[in-house]
Amino acid sequence: MTGRILTTTASSYYVEFDGIAETEIKSMAQVSYEGKVTGNAKPIACTKGGRTSRQTTSGGYDSSPSMTLEVYMCDDPRSASFQFYNWFQDCLPPSDGGTGNWASSRKTGSVVVYDPQSTEVLRWNLEKAWIKKYSISDPDVTGQDLAVETYELVAENIYKPVSISSAF
Repeated sequence: MTGRILTTTASSYYVEFDGIAETEIKSMAQVSYEGKVTGNAKPIACTKGGRTSRQTTSGGYDSSPSMTLEVYMCDDPRSASFQFYNWFQDCLPPSDGGTGNWASSRKTGSVVVYDPQSTEVLRWNLEKAWIKKYSISDPDVTGQDLAVETYELVAENIYKPVSISSAF
């Protein structure tokens, strides 16, 4: 193995999106692509020995790629919570209390992971992203945990640069 195994323990996660100030987030929970496969349901040939041949073809993706981010709830205008919630309101239809500016509210940006020495170690770039889903953790007045908001972003493209040379 020529590289090192990367851990995100004790790392910082930041978001950088058009119109959103660079700000720290709690975590990136998931990046998801869901591919669809076609043609494998029926055999296309069978040999004398009973071997079956099937053709399998990638049919693209069932949906656009998505990414789930978690942020600590905060009312500071510089916080990810405040800025992401405003973005979510821009994407939400007027019938649901939003402004309905979905098409013009898509943003290009990145989620960046820094190690404890503030060196960038991972980056995911998102193109024409918008907030598809919003949820908040269950409130617990007896607990000591901070309130967490979860945002699911959908993008036309999510990609991770192959490597960041300074990290390896």
